[in-house]
Amino acid sequence: MVLSSSTFSNSATLAAEKEEHLKYVIHYGIVRGGKASLKLKSDKMNGKEVFHATLTGRTVGLFNTLYRVKDTYESYFDKETLLPVKAIRNIREGSYKRYNEVTFDRDNNQINSQRSGIKNVPEGIHDILSAFYFARAYHFNSELKVGQVVKIQTYFADEEFLLQFRFMGYDHVNSKIGKIKCYKFIPVVQTGRAFEDEDDMKIWISADANKVPVRVQFDLFLGSLRCDLTNFSDFSTNSLIKK
Repeated sequence: MVLSSSTFSNSATLAAEKEEHLKYVIHYGIVRGGKASLKLKSDKMNGKEVFHATLTGRTVGLFNTLYRVKDTYESYFDKETLLPVKAIRNIREGSYKRYNEVTFDRDNNQINSQRSGIKNVPEGIHDILSAFYFARAYHFNSELKVGQVVKIQTYFADEEFLLQFRFMGYDHVNSKIGKIKCYKFIPVVQTGRAFEDEDDMKIWISADANKVPVRVQFDLFLGSLRCDLTNFSDFSTNSLIKK
């Protein structure tokens, strides 16, 4: 798909002009095991208006007692280009902890990682969160063809990672906020420690103007984990959709 710069700017505005708060519940099989949240708001960095996205996930109940998880990802990205300025990864899983900040130098096509220093990277590289909003602006639309693979180069977990997801067609998801028509994607994941097959992760994105993740499902070695949307707040219009 080829878009002009003006089309990109308009698409980016439509994709990310609103302040949003999405809430999710995480189930492992039939057991409720966690909560997740995805927030988007306006912020300032180096005197410039940017968007600030925050994704958090944590265990609750028995899962929190057995194996506590609290993960946070943050991205500060340009309002016009949707390219990230800074990304934060703060991971706490059991006894494992990892914190890192990455800043992006667009003039020199470099990143500066607190953990590994300065590296050359491809032009237009994203972090994992800004990549979602970029895809939301560019790729989640009626022009998608079944089988089409969307590819976005990202910097994730302190290394370059090619994010790829295949469009599988349309599906309807029964959610807490009603029955929603969705785009269905299968990201290409790395097999090994958690995944047995490359298509063991599925994502459903609402096929409407909101284009929000409605459901994410992971088929793991030890069972299925599902993350479902329970609440969608749009603060720019003071609207609240919930049930």
